[in-house]
Amino acid sequence: MSKDRMRRRSGRAALALLAVLSMTSPATGPALADKPDWAGGPGGGHGKPQGGPSYETRGHDSKGRASGGSVSRGEVTIIRDYFVAHPVGVTALPPGIAKKLARGQPLPPGIAKKVAPVELRQRVPVCMNGWECILAGADMLILDAVHGTIADIVRGVVR
Repeated sequence: MSKDRMRRRSGRAALALLAVLSMTSPATGPALADKPDWAGGPGGGHGKPQGGPSYETRGHDSKGRASGGSVSRGEVTIIRDYFVAHPVGVTALPPGIAKKLARGQPLPPGIAKKVAPVELRQRVPVCMNGWECILAGADMLILDAVHGTIADIVRGVVR
């Protein structure tokens, strides 16, 4: 082989090596990003209801109102005390429907719901003025009557 031919072959090999290295280099490779919030945490997050957390785990402002929600701490106490004094038969929701209960979402079709008792609705200010209070399983849902969505969920209060 001639020297000229060897130089061309080694030049091509060097270009090929440079091309391979540039594709695998971290500086020029694809950027790695964090998972978005909706993608779920460790373990995938599958099977968890979407939407905001329930009253018990959400932050509250200085007046005791749930941040972005509609039920205050005092109202939750009134609701819990009412159901301790006036137990109602609770039928558990099917797991598929229970997973669909989430703040900001419409009420799932086929849900077994009962309107909250009149006496309770008169004690809890949130159950008036455009809000609808219903019982679904062991939870009390506060519905935005105008938009037909779940505004807040007070979990595990119905006995």
